[in-house]
Amino acid sequence: MKKDRRSARICAVLLAALLSVCPLSGCDSESDLAENSGVTTTIPSDDEDEDDDDDDEDTDKKNEKEDKNDKKNEDKKKPDADSSGQSGTEPVGTDVTDGGASEGTQAPASATDAQDAQGGQSSAASSAASTSSTKQTSKTTTTTKTTAQTSASTSTTEETPKVKETKYIYLQGNSAQYQGTGITVSGSTITITKGGIYQISGTLSDGQIYIMTDDKKVYLQLAGCDITNQAGSAINCQQVKKLTIQTMPGTVNTISDGGTHDADKGAIFTEDTIIFEGEGTLNINGRYAHGVQSDDDIIINSGIINITSTKSGLHCNDGIDINGGTLFCDGGTNGIKTDGYININGGESILIGGVREEKGAIYCDGTFAVNGGTVYAIGNTCTMPDNSACGAPVMGAVFSAAQPANTLVQFAQAGNTIAAFTSPRSFKYVVYAGPNLNVNTEYTVSYGGSVSGGTSEHYVTKGGAYSGGTDGGKLFTGSVVTFYQVP
Repeated sequence: MKKDRRSARICAVLLAALLSVCPLSGCDSESDLAENSGVTTTIPSDDEDEDDDDDDEDTDKKNEKEDKNDKKNEDKKKPDADSSGQSGTEPVGTDVTDGGASEGTQAPASATDAQDAQGGQSSAASSAASTSSTKQTSKTTTTTKTTAQTSASTSTTEETPKVKETKYIYLQGNSAQYQGTGITVSGSTITITKGGIYQISGTLSDGQIYIMTDDKKVYLQLAGCDITNQAGSAINCQQVKKLTIQTMPGTVNTISDGGTHDADKGAIFTEDTIIFEGEGTLNINGRYAHGVQSDDDIIINSGIINITSTKSGLHCNDGIDINGGTLFCDGGTNGIKTDGYININGGESILIGGVREEKGAIYCDGTFAVNGGTVYAIGNTCTMPDNSACGAPVMGAVFSAAQPANTLVQFAQAGNTIAAFTSPRSFKYVVYAGPNLNVNTEYTVSYGGSVSGGTSEHYVTKGGAYSGGTDGGKLFTGSVVTFYQVP
């Protein structure tokens, strides 16, 4: 018995020694040790449970911390409301392809890639982040595409303006036929009620084109027409945003009024701005009062316009702009008159005024500027252009006594004629502006002679040789505007 106990103690000592040496001998585990020693070792369950609980608690805390970090990373990846696709702001630096994806924009990572990148994010969280990212990218892509489509639509609209339909009015003596909307015919009165383009041809012997729209632009294309009103304006525009009269290429058109019509006082009358342009000819006969009367502005851009009137050729309340074309006004009182401004910027203007003391070739209550073109003005008086406002030289000869009708006046430089013109009525003022006129240059004035050769139209003679007449002296253009008193 004692021998057995002694043997047991020896075994225990040997086992303890082996246990103390095992970690240094490369034993892999406790099971290896038991297997090698032939002894089965049982680790107390309480200790094992306690260690496992600690490990689980550490693992839970670690996972909880990682979850919090993952959530923060996910929040950081979420775009701000102001920069998201939902805000309607187009992403910068992305191009929309046909497939709806943005070129140069990286596709969202998979759930596995997202987990690896975020250091062990849970599969559920990764999936949610991927779904959110996909939805967000989809919204951004959709918004980008919509924005691009809208931009393209706007660009197309600006580059390709809508072509307006042309409507037609065929004048037939005392009535008319028409094609298109916004037109009514009652006897010899043709009424235009809508904005748009209206091409007019034929003859109206005693009638009127009457315009009354809901403040829209109206374009009258005159394609070989003769309109006469024996008791009022031939064209009467009472309400329009802007009236444009266009003469079609190669056509001759005539507008005439007559009778007594105090309400409008013009062969062409408009309450609003009127613009003249085109490549044809327009003859206007103001038999009662003015040729063209506007309660707003008159603008001449192109075309050939010939006006003969009892009163002013052009008369308006606001301003007159002559930008081009050929304008001839033979006014019984004034060639042109305005209570506002006059700007002559181009074209050729021949302006003839009446014989009454206060009337003249040009009457302007506001600023009068000549910036280009050619101007022949002759009448009993003429408003002097504003020196500070003019961009081109202007010179005038003023006679102390009226000169008889058809007296030719010549401006020359070094013996060469630069302008020669006259008037069908007596006159005192002769004014000229043109590209062959210069500042700081000496000119001569002659009157009463004649020209051999050359051509004459609307009282202006071009070319030929001037001879005879009276020497009116010399003038020096010391400033942009020079008016000279003839001795």
